Amino acid sequence: MQYNDFAVHGARQPLPIQTMSETTHLHHRLTEILRDRIVDGVLGPGTPISERELCEEFGVSRTPLREALKVLESEGLIQLFRNRGAVVAPISVETIEEKLAVISALEGYAARQVCQHASDEELEELAQLHKQFAREYDPTEPERYFELHQAMHKRLLELANNPTLRDAHALLSRHVKRARIVGLKQHSRLPNVIEENAAIMRAVLARDPAAAQQAVEKHLSRVAQTVLKHFRPR
Repeated sequence: MQYNDFAVHGARQPLPIQTMSETTHLHHRLTEILRDRIVDGVLGPGTPISERELCEEFGVSRTPLREALKVLESEGLIQLFRNRGAVVAPISVETIEEKLAVISALEGYAARQVCQHASDEELEELAQLHKQFAREYDPTEPERYFELHQAMHKRLLELANNPTLRDAHALLSRHVKRARIVGLKQHSRLPNVIEENAAIMRAVLARDPAAAQQAVEKHLSRVAQTVLKHFRPR
């Protein structure tokens, strides 16, 4: 049996490679690992991506690595150049602004659907996620903050029970995650974030679709302003 070692934040873990499906799994795992490195700032904008070094590090052929790089290019995280390889892409203010606006529209629509169709038990589950966020909120730990914040919003999307909506939101969220975390790291305080999420919960629990949509869009508009402020020319 052949094994390939994956380095995840410095740790190495063997994964068995046996079949074509395992090769597909390889490129998904490589995508996740490289995405995390870019989002976490380990690989900054403009950093060259060496296929040879990565193949040696992970013990893989170029085929799954190149598939992973294509996915990351589609997410706007790297740029591929003919005969020049790949580099980590810069963060485009205009592109991030557009995608955050679409995310806001998707979440606003999801909030309306949740008000109309979610069960009382599902709404209580959503409320508990908000309470956890309020309890553990710490903007000085942006990765953890982002994880807690997204848990509530991800569940909101799931409860809308619309796979197309959920998948589109998940794709765009991956595209803007790097910019959001980088932007968050520049702010020691994020005013009103708990109250903004509380306003969303009040509207959802009251099953008021219009108020829920408005609360979501107001919150995400403020999030976008906070993130984009860091990247706009001063």
